Amino acid sequence: MDIKLNLSITNPWWSNQKINNQFLLGRKRKEFEDIIVKINSKRILSIIGPRRVGKSTLIYQTINYLLEERKVDSKRILLFSGDDPSLFFYENDKLSDVLDIYFNEILEENISKLESKVYIFIDEIHFIKNWQNYLKTYFDRKYNVKFIITGSSSMHLFKDSNESLLGRIENVYVLPLTFNQFMNFYMTYISKTEDIQIPKFDLNSIDEVMKELEEIYYNQDLKLVIQKILKRYMIVGGYPEYFEVKDIEVWQKQLSEDIITRGIYKDILTMYNIKSPEILEKLLYYIAANNSQAFAYSGIASTFGIDTVTIMTYLGYLKQAFLINILENYSNNIAKVIRTNKKLSILDNGIQNSLLKQKDIDSNLAGHIIESMVDFDFRLLCEKENYKQFYYRNTDKEEIDIIIDRNIDIIPIEVKYTNQIENSDLKAINKFIEEHQNKGINHVKFGIIITKDVLKKEGNLYFVPYWLLNM
Repeated sequence: MDIKLNLSITNPWWSNQKINNQFLLGRKRKEFEDIIVKINSKRILSIIGPRRVGKSTLIYQTINYLLEERKVDSKRILLFSGDDPSLFFYENDKLSDVLDIYFNEILEENISKLESKVYIFIDEIHFIKNWQNYLKTYFDRKYNVKFIITGSSSMHLFKDSNESLLGRIENVYVLPLTFNQFMNFYMTYISKTEDIQIPKFDLNSIDEVMKELEEIYYNQDLKLVIQKILKRYMIVGGYPEYFEVKDIEVWQKQLSEDIITRGIYKDILTMYNIKSPEILEKLLYYIAANNSQAFAYSGIASTFGIDTVTIMTYLGYLKQAFLINILENYSNNIAKVIRTNKKLSILDNGIQNSLLKQKDIDSNLAGHIIESMVDFDFRLLCEKENYKQFYYRNTDKEEIDIIIDRNIDIIPIEVKYTNQIENSDLKAINKFIEEHQNKGINHVKFGIIITKDVLKKEGNLYFVPYWLLNM
């Protein structure tokens, strides 16, 4: 195969100076801004997230930005995939072979003497053998090159590469759309109207945010629109491709076949020698049927008839592939954290519904789905801000859905997806706050109650409807 020819085919902007509109879509995810900010740094930029979540679209939008806004010479932007058989067709093919042909035969410049920056985008880089060692070498030689890479899960980018790329790489996580993101995609592709602006739920200025939310809360027409979109989101989840499909039955089939099955049998199995891959899929079904429940690893192992270590390993794979979320029980005692049950949930509610073939949401199911959606929203925050996320259950079986450890303080969060919230419903969180006030770095200033349609402040508790939660 002719590598030079194939690079020319996959980089058509070298000749026509533009990106085909079909690759750009109608709107950008908020992660686009993170990429644009970080593209100025010297470090390798990794874009991490599950398959079909929109990483490739973000790459094309970034290239388009470089061409149109930065006026970068089109030949100084290279894109290829580590999964491209026309470039890597033998086991001994090397990343350096492709780059040598690009610099010597296409750009016709010495990589060590570049005066203007070159941008190299490598999609699905984990398919390239020893990729991390090559990038380390290029980075350490201080070439005038910016590498932007993608992988379908954190395991692909961090297995065997943590040490070699330490201090050389920074990450942008691209996960399924949050409800607020989904809502504005909905406005673009279905309603074809302007975005609905909901203020960001900033934990550092929560009183100011609450005042801003009141203006939207009392707008009845706007509330009805948002709640209608929320019902759709609760069923279909946050993968952007839904807006190309729209039919729920077709969409659930596509989720099951493309994202779930291929995510397991391609992404995970390419990295690890798994003896029983079908157990991964069965684990997903098990978690979906018991979403947001707390389990002991030993109990799950007994259910599946395999050892506890294997279950722990397999659940770790599913978490790293962004298919599930695992929360430890909050405690100041590390040994206790390790011993106690874990709360497991499916990361995307659309995947959960697809697994269970649910096309309608009743009031009982809605509470469980909202709880897993809140888990997901705060996981995004914790990934971005380097916070820790837990749940809480004490010996009296009092539970709190989420505990956010911000290193300087902790924030308890309860999901009460109902409009009738009794004092008894708040007993656990009020007790937790009282026990953790004035306790140094483990102190609590306030708690958050996620509701169906209640917005208020009561003591040191903030009640916020989920439909107004923009993380």
